[in-house]
Order: sequence, then C-alpha cells, then structure tokens
Amino acid sequence: MPVFVAPLVGFILGIAFAWAAADEIAGDPTSALGTRSLVVGTLFSVFVFAPVAGYFLAFHGDWAFAYVVNTSRLPSAVMLTLVMVDAVSVPAGYLVAATQARRRRLPQILSLAAIPTVLSAIVLLLLARRLGVSATYAQFHGDFGTQNVQGTALGYGLVWMNGVLAVAVALTIRGIRRLAAASRRLRY
Repeated sequence: MPVFVAPLVGFILGIAFAWAAADEIAGDPTSALGTRSLVVGTLFSVFVFAPVAGYFLAFHGDWAFAYVVNTSRLPSAVMLTLVMVDAVSVPAGYLVAATQARRRRLPQILSLAAIPTVLSAIVLLLLARRLGVSATYAQFHGDFGTQNVQGTALGYGLVWMNGVLAVAVALTIRGIRRLAAASRRLRY
C-alpha cells in the first residue's frame, strides 16, 4: 500500500468500524473508549492493517513511496514510525466517527469519510503511472530494469495483501456487528 494513502485508508476503515458498532457505542453515552468494538478495531489495525502496509514499506519501499524517495537512504526509524502511524489511523478514525455513529447520523459519517476517500483517489490517480511499475529508485529514475507490476513479486504481493485485507475487513465488520447486537440485547 502506498505510504501516501495508507493512513487515509486506515482512517476510513476506522470510520466504517464505528458505523458498524453504532449500537454498542449508543449503549455507552459517555465514551467510545470502553467499547469492545474499539478493541476489535485496534486489534485489526495492529495485526492486519499495519503489517499489510509494513510489508510494502519493508519489501517494496521505493514503490511504496512512488519512487519519490530513495528508501535505502532513510533511517529504519522513519519506516517504523510510518507503520505506527498506519496502526493508529484505524482507531483514530473510529474515535472521530464515534459521536456521529452514536447518533446514527449516516450523512455526517459519510462526510467524515469523504475527505480521506477523495484525497486517496486523487493521490492514486496522480501516482498511477509510477505505481504501475516495479523497480528500485535508481532503476525508475535511470529508466532501466523497470517492469510492469503484473507478474512480479510486487504484483503478487499486491493481490495477496489486498485480498487478505479485504477478507479481514469483512470479518472484522461482521464481528463488530455481532458485538453491537449482543450489547443491544444485554441492554433490553
């Protein structure tokens, strides 16, 4: 996942998780911090989302930066910080959207998600040509040894990691909805 859009995608996922947990969040009028759904979303972030984003930073770093930065010259602390930002983005999105989810205000939830969605789309459109190439920083800028992403290790990684992410998102939303339904039954 490109480093420029990963935190935005995580934030959007956090908003989606908050919407799925609306019933549970509504059950605690004081704070969304104590909800089990936040715990599930945070676990998703730490064990699925951050590793998916981190995979591309670790193994295809130049691609993840869209060949704007030579990652061989970056300290490893920068990469670690970026993975940590990705991990925090999901719970941050959840907490930002929790008040609107508690009130079940779908238009406000959608408007919260609209800005990062549009920004992600714009960045991906602007970088589409660069992201369609598998190379190192030197190869990309020297115009040698570049390959189309299809059939490369990067291409297979994109298919696999995005597939894992999609299945994990679906399972997490399903789990959060079940938690929210169980908390609703306990209240009544």
